[in-house]
Amino acid sequence: MKYLLISIAFLCAASSFGQNLNWSTIPETQKSIAYFNFGYDFGATLQAGYGYQVKTFKPTLLTFDYSFPMGEKIADDFKLRLGAQLPILKQNHFILSGKLYSNFRRHETSMVSMVSFGSEVAAVAGYYKSTWYIAGEFGFDKAITTQVVHSERMKEYYPSIKDGWITPTGGQFFFGIQGSKTLGEKLELSLRIGGTNAQSTDENALLPYYGQVGLIYKILPKKKELSQNIPSSRGVYKIHLDNFNKQGITVEPR
Repeated sequence: MKYLLISIAFLCAASSFGQNLNWSTIPETQKSIAYFNFGYDFGATLQAGYGYQVKTFKPTLLTFDYSFPMGEKIADDFKLRLGAQLPILKQNHFILSGKLYSNFRRHETSMVSMVSFGSEVAAVAGYYKSTWYIAGEFGFDKAITTQVVHSERMKEYYPSIKDGWITPTGGQFFFGIQGSKTLGEKLELSLRIGGTNAQSTDENALLPYYGQVGLIYKILPKKKELSQNIPSSRGVYKIHLDNFNKQGITVEPR
């Protein structure tokens, strides 16, 4: 039925936000980040997430985020996503990185309620500097299996309609550009814009575009202070060294 195809297309396209990351600003000592995104992706959508960097054969950022469209009932439609991203190739200021996520979505209307399990893969390539970057992105967001439960109202109109699991369901290609600008020591402002195209013969969104403005907050490690007692003709002095930010040396009488 056409309504079901449209609903599944919405489920696949909604909240396909990705996290913009400037690998030139994430040293190995930087473990944690939090990020917040707002924009248009089949509707006005908000996203909040957390990332943690782990040591593997490549620097790898593990991420978890929650996104939902703005509206009166924010629990009716949402997306949970868990995954990782890592740089694949570095050559001077050029970086090619990859993203891999698993996701869980929920979408509800007056006719049907749907939950979906899927995956998302993407490649990002661009020019990265210490305070900004710009890159192109290409990816695919797939709803692998979807459970459909129709409302009582829908069953009154169509008594023969069936609930159940649909496998496979739809998918969306997405492509665009993204970038960010560092704001001080802890913040980055990011921008992401592009378009979407439904898989195969699936129906495209009414506005097959997306746009996202985001803020990345770096949760900095605690500063380690090194101190040393230095004897002098006027007594013993204590020297404090800031090991992380190298802000200088302070001397105080002991």
